[in-house]
Amino acid sequence: MSDDDSRTGPPARPADPVARAVAAAREAGLPCAVLDLAGVRDKAGFLDACAGQLGLPGWFGRNWDALADLLGDPDSLPLADGGVLVVRGWRELAAASPGDWETARTLLGDSAAGARESGRGVTALLALEGEG
Repeated sequence: MSDDDSRTGPPARPADPVARAVAAAREAGLPCAVLDLAGVRDKAGFLDACAGQLGLPGWFGRNWDALADLLGDPDSLPLADGGVLVVRGWRELAAASPGDWETARTLLGDSAAGARESGRGVTALLALEGEG
């Protein structure tokens, strides 16, 4: 038996804090996804990222109302029933298009409030990567 075979204890955790948060959520039995907004600078890019990375249905209209409808109806999302959405890379969007970011953040916040009230829905966490 090698030294590696005799190790005990928990498995190694990923070094990336977002990956650690996702792993912890999944270990707790929560559905979890990451929305990576790196390179996203406007509403169209944000909605495209949501559609592509979150597995939104084909009928998603790529507008704020359609996203609000989806976030408000957890049965239509892969993260239904208490899912956690970790949003990373959002600072570029916030700097380039503050109004679009405020709308996106409001929609995510409203979804989180609905999840708290109903016990269902998506809770979004903003990754504060690079903060000192």
